[in-house]
Amino acid sequence: MDAATAKVLDSYTDVLISKGESIRERDDDNDSVDDDEFLELLEEDSAALDAFRETRMQELHSQMKAAKRFHDTGHGILKEVATEKEVLEITTTTKYSVVHFFHPRFKRCEIMDSRLKALTAKHMGTRFISVNVDNATFLVVRLGIQVLPCVVCFINGKEVLRLVGFESLGNSDHFTSDMLESQLQNSGVIQRKLGKLREGSSAILNFAKKAESEDDDDDWD
Repeated sequence: MDAATAKVLDSYTDVLISKGESIRERDDDNDSVDDDEFLELLEEDSAALDAFRETRMQELHSQMKAAKRFHDTGHGILKEVATEKEVLEITTTTKYSVVHFFHPRFKRCEIMDSRLKALTAKHMGTRFISVNVDNATFLVVRLGIQVLPCVVCFINGKEVLRLVGFESLGNSDHFTSDMLESQLQNSGVIQRKLGKLREGSSAILNFAKKAESEDDDDDWD
C-alpha cells in the first residue's frame, strides 16, 4: 500500500470514528451505530475514494503520455549521433542534455557508455547522446577536450558539468551507475524529487577550460 492510499484509509477511519461518536452521543440507549448511518458514511467515502482513484489514474495517464512523447523524441536511450550539427541542435533545443564524447578504440569510453545507458530509462526528461570525436573535431577543439571519455552536461544549452575521465568517479573502471547518477543529479541535468535546477555559466560555443590529463585515461591530441 502506498502512502497516498494509506492516508486516504486513515482519513476514512477517522471519519467513521468521529461520526460514530456523534451518533452515540445523540442516542445513549443505542449500543451500536444505526446501519443506515454506516451505509451513508460508506457511500460518501466510497465516492471520495472513487474521486481519488480517478485523480491518480489521470496523473498516471499524463505521465504515460509524457513518457511516450519523450521516447518519440529520442529520450530514454543513449543515442549515438553522427554529426556536430546534431550535437548542437540537441543541446540547444533540449532543456536537459548529456553528451558523451568518445572514441571506439578506448576501453574507458565503452565503460562510460554502459553506465550512461543504465541511467537513460530512469531519467526520461534528459536527452543522452554520444558522439565519436572523429566526427566532432570542431567541438573537440572548441570545448578543449583532451582526455577521453569526456561527458559534458547542458541545461538550456549551457554547460553545467564536465566529467573528464574517471577522476571524479573514484578513478576506477569499477565505478557504479549510482556514482555517476549522483554527479549528474548534483548538476541538475537529471532531476531529484523536489530538486531545483542549477545552471552553469559557459555556453557550448564558448571556449572551455582545457582538462588536465590523467595517467589512467586516454589523451586525445
